[in-house]
Amino acid sequence: MWNICDSLIASVDGSIRIKDFAVGTYWTAVLTEDGFLGLAPSVYERYQRFPFTADPKPGMPLSEAAAGLRSWNYAEASLALAAVNAFHNRPERIPAQAEVYPGGRRSRGAFLKFCEAHTKDKHTLFSEPMYERDELHSVPGRIDILRRNQDRTYRDYIYTAYRELIPQCDQIVISGRSLVDKIAGPVLVRAEEYGKKRILWGMDIPLCTSLFDEGISQITGFVVDDAEKVLRLVKRAATRDDLIRFGHFVSVSR
Repeated sequence: MWNICDSLIASVDGSIRIKDFAVGTYWTAVLTEDGFLGLAPSVYERYQRFPFTADPKPGMPLSEAAAGLRSWNYAEASLALAAVNAFHNRPERIPAQAEVYPGGRRSRGAFLKFCEAHTKDKHTLFSEPMYERDELHSVPGRIDILRRNQDRTYRDYIYTAYRELIPQCDQIVISGRSLVDKIAGPVLVRAEEYGKKRILWGMDIPLCTSLFDEGISQITGFVVDDAEKVLRLVKRAATRDDLIRFGHFVSVSR
């Protein structure tokens, strides 16, 4: 995972600066001075064990904020991932061959459309997906789910079960949350050892094609269409369903 973090950090230059940011109840957002917004999950710990390495502030270059992606301070890592997404997830950076999903309210259907194309007849391991269990029940194919929290039900496993699950599965799908809380690290290493296909999916995934050089087969991220609106919603403790209507998903394959 550190290769992925370093690749993402190196991909962000210092020419774009932060205009505003918010660490909301569920989501973290970074708005750039040129009007684009990146999202990441807000991940909290009961005790804050690690300090910020650099205080986030308006005017800070995105490249400085992105460096926090390596941090074990989850709030700093969330802001860093949002900064990376604010740099990459914008229309002018989307490759011509990318698949663009319908936006607005139809964005909610993008996940099932993706699964219909990629999980049918496969055994897929999801790491901390942003979707709820009732939505995952309709996913075609066999799925297992890794979660850090203790609220697990059928087909949900504590994240440390990845050692047993990865040899049995065909592919893994990693969320941005797994990058923030560092679960992705050992999961990606284990998947590489067994030659499993590695996919990144979520509203918090950077559309950065250099990730293909790190063994990722497909990336799907979210482009915010109304940056100011989404930032206000994040500050008001908006949920995924509140935000998803103001953007669209984009997939890029190797």
